[in-house]
Amino acid sequence: MTVGQALERAEELRPGSRIALATRQAWLKEADAMLRERLFKNSITDAYDDVGADLAWDDSLQDDDVLLAPAPFDALYPHYLCAMTDAALGETDRYVGEQAQYNSLLADLAAWLRRSYPTLTGAQWRW
Repeated sequence: MTVGQALERAEELRPGSRIALATRQAWLKEADAMLRERLFKNSITDAYDDVGADLAWDDSLQDDDVLLAPAPFDALYPHYLCAMTDAALGETDRYVGEQAQYNSLLADLAAWLRRSYPTLTGAQWRW
């Protein structure tokens, strides 16, 4: 999924949320940085070294930049953006639902990474 696709899907789910584009892009950067630090860095693969919003910390994030989580796990991004939007707007009930969907996809991604790629020597999984 690209940055533009994630933003578009989240906008469809939360139209007119009044959250600035720069803020939503920063959330994507933070999400990919967390994914890379907690999950991807523990795997022996380099297949994801060149993708991710976290690589564009110099504010050069473009709509066609590819996000870190591969399909079908990339569905977590719109849920994350919606959860963050709901939290920012004080929509607690909506936040809880979106965060639950995000957490479920995140757990599936972690399990897939553990099954698909060997763990680095000495690395410990926290999932």
